[in-house]
Amino acid sequence: MYTKTDFSFSKLGNTLILNFPYRTSYKELQFILQLRTDLEKTFGNQLEDISLSFNSLNLFFMGEFDSEKMQKKIFSTINNLKIMKTKETKLWKLPVCFANEFNSDLFDHFNGDKQQVNTYLEQFMKLEYFLFFYGFLPGFPYLSGLSKKLIIPRKKTPSRLTLKGSLAVGASQVGIYPQDSPGGWHVIGNCPIPLIDFEVSPPNFIEVGDRIRFFEISEKEHREVLFAIRNKKTHTLLNQVTHD
Repeated sequence: MYTKTDFSFSKLGNTLILNFPYRTSYKELQFILQLRTDLEKTFGNQLEDISLSFNSLNLFFMGEFDSEKMQKKIFSTINNLKIMKTKETKLWKLPVCFANEFNSDLFDHFNGDKQQVNTYLEQFMKLEYFLFFYGFLPGFPYLSGLSKKLIIPRKKTPSRLTLKGSLAVGASQVGIYPQDSPGGWHVIGNCPIPLIDFEVSPPNFIEVGDRIRFFEISEKEHREVLFAIRNKKTHTLLNQVTHD
């Protein structure tokens, strides 16, 4: 669990950045989420917002502030922090297609060895992931929970185009691209479910701390789901995108 010595500060304008080492355990994510909640109470209307990244909490103050004084308040909050019983997190089930057109990066990584690719995907599908934060692109989820043996380093040269819905692995993290974009992570499949919708509030239906399991669908089912979404029709697989 995090302690006071794990944290350091940096200041940028009216923003105080609380840095901490990124860790992949769910309990430590709960600690950071509780700290964010407690800091919101500590500073109240002095804050414009608090945002979370994979290794920092960014405190946006309404105006100039005494950095040393604020740091003392933050350390006091950390020392007194108790993880309260949080609201029940949701377990989402998301479809993913592993057709060859969607996982060429994985074949390249294993030098075309289909058995190694299949073994990797089998192990990947057994795991449960959790949403640590959104970043990089609006609606891009950074998922933790990948086992060490499934880590794949980021690409030495990023791809110019990574397709919307690409399920990708970058070192110890998993992500889903919410739109077409350049990308430096290895794509292993494609999820046809849009993760962000700016016409609703909040635009992301999966919340930080929620858990995710993937289930495999065929290439045909992937096309059918995309067609149903684009034409605002129903599909049986869409009914499976639920939470427990």
